[in-house]
Amino acid sequence: MDSTTKEGAFPRVSDSTQERREHIIQAATGVIAREGLAALSVRSVATAAGCSRGLVEHYFRNKNALLVASNDWANATYLKRVQTAVGKKSGLQALELRLRNLIPYTDTIYDEWKVRVAFWHQGVTLPLVEEANNRSFYGVYHAILEDMRQAQAAGEIAAGIPLRVTSELLLMTMIGLCMSSINDTKLRRKAPLDRRLAMILGFLKTGDAAALEVGDPETEY
Repeated sequence: MDSTTKEGAFPRVSDSTQERREHIIQAATGVIAREGLAALSVRSVATAAGCSRGLVEHYFRNKNALLVASNDWANATYLKRVQTAVGKKSGLQALELRLRNLIPYTDTIYDEWKVRVAFWHQGVTLPLVEEANNRSFYGVYHAILEDMRQAQAAGEIAAGIPLRVTSELLLMTMIGLCMSSINDTKLRRKAPLDRRLAMILGFLKTGDAAALEVGDPETEY
């Protein structure tokens, strides 16, 4: 069974509407993660969720609604995971944890990224995509910016680094790394991902591009 889904018995009638919705959303996420966007349909989600098509359509009117809900799930799951990991930590420590929980080290995070890519791919036909993407991007951006401010105030990162533009560039770089790793199994291993995170943190600490030279890319990827 996929790590992000709770497929199997559909929640009982006595269970809450929210439990039923979440069960269907996680089933839809599993379909996208395993089989791709082309396989997503009311029928395939009903099969994965262990319920009828009518029940899926009761909560989600069509495929696009399922995709939007799955994307929202991916972002909410990330935010919940980060909140737990960061807790009361601040500055550079909080920033590193925030980034580590964005990078696809686990199957769950990998599936979150596959859902996001599928969602972005449908951007032309989904009017809500721009709004949803901006909401999720800037939510993470502002958290990164606050971590950076605290880190700079504590002397943990270079004083000369411009915080706003660097925070935006950092998040865009992380998105590129995560998307690249989806189709690159060699990159999606712990050591290559760790090396790239060390490059980023090294640069932030020193403000020196020489700190980007971490390990040997020829042998360590």
